Amino acid sequence: MSPIAGVVVLYNPNEAVIDNIQSYIQDIEILFVVDNSEIKNVSITETLCKNPKIQYIDNKGNQGIAHALNVGAKKAIELGYKWLLTMDQDSRASENMIAIMKQCYNNHTNPKQIGIISPYHSNKFYPISQISEDYSTAISPMTSGNLLSLDAFVEIGPFEEKLFIDHVDTEYSLRLKKSGFELWYANRAILYHNVGELGLHRFLWKTLFSTNHSPIRKYYVFRNAGYILEKHCDTFPYLAKKIKDRYWIDPIVVVLYEKQKFAKLKMMLRGYLDYKRGIFGKYHD
Repeated sequence: MSPIAGVVVLYNPNEAVIDNIQSYIQDIEILFVVDNSEIKNVSITETLCKNPKIQYIDNKGNQGIAHALNVGAKKAIELGYKWLLTMDQDSRASENMIAIMKQCYNNHTNPKQIGIISPYHSNKFYPISQISEDYSTAISPMTSGNLLSLDAFVEIGPFEEKLFIDHVDTEYSLRLKKSGFELWYANRAILYHNVGELGLHRFLWKTLFSTNHSPIRKYYVFRNAGYILEKHCDTFPYLAKKIKDRYWIDPIVVVLYEKQKFAKLKMMLRGYLDYKRGIFGKYHD
């Protein structure tokens, strides 16, 4: 595998982002730090800019995760890189994460067919002890920790910016698969990913997850889920069923287990209606 560039998207970060970046920057050639924050944390940006491997990019406010990822990918392509590590600000790489993902690439019989290599996202609900195999195929891995083929990026096009946030990774992954690229989990490559306020609940015979996302995040999830179903439900019926199930499960979870119930239910409905109206991009009142 050729040298790797990286991109991490910032949005109102705290000081932990500096340590998180240190966990993987030694394994890549250059890191594009794309800052979506409306108000910049000068202390953090000054610290990051002291590292010669870091190129800080002020994205002039919150342009969305898709736009920020595209900025990093295009910068990497301009400099001749073929692979891009995509990171969230609250994710930390294990010591050998990138080396193990490189092994996945090197062991593949036709590595040019690989679109994404993704690590195992370890958290309190998915401990390392659950890993049963070294490699497995993926449908729609989460963005953080991925090694992204930039040749594939050029072929299928950029991340869909009108989605802004939520399901951006799902949409991109499904386009990759439709174009014949393979997506792989390198399960021994461990990414420690902050799950925030994720909760686990038992309701009757079902196990339910509560994300405790803000009302605006509920809006984006419900709006963009409709777009995914419209574009990809025929090709990926299993995934389509999971997304459809979320339309009735998530409101139940909000009512039973989450705060701001009315505000979240209202924004879920608004998101679905905006999808039906063809309204995308950044949410505006």
